Amino acid sequence: MRSGLVVSVSLLDGGPDTVTVYPAGPVQPDGTRGPEGAPVVVQCRIQPSTSEEAAQLGYVDVTLYRLLARTLPAGPWSRVVWQGRDWTVVGEPKRHNGSARTRHDTAMIRRR
Repeated sequence: MRSGLVVSVSLLDGGPDTVTVYPAGPVQPDGTRGPEGAPVVVQCRIQPSTSEEAAQLGYVDVTLYRLLARTLPAGPWSRVVWQGRDWTVVGEPKRHNGSARTRHDTAMIRRR
């Protein structure tokens, strides 16, 4: 007979992907960005979102991926390293507020 112990495994906490997030540096008075912030390793789930194939030969496909994590210390223009490649956060990451079990952040990333 089983004890009353309930184990909950969230797809957000046990995602199969690991990324390193480098927060974008602060905007300088001349409009450029300062140095990146300290790297943060995040356990997450990454899903393909869209792919835009160029109509003309010689252009690279632009594929966007959706990054889902319990918390994501990133903002627009943050650098994400995933599978040895550099990616950029597109737009502002979104915070999905719900219960403690379903609360998470999502961001779109694009290859640099």
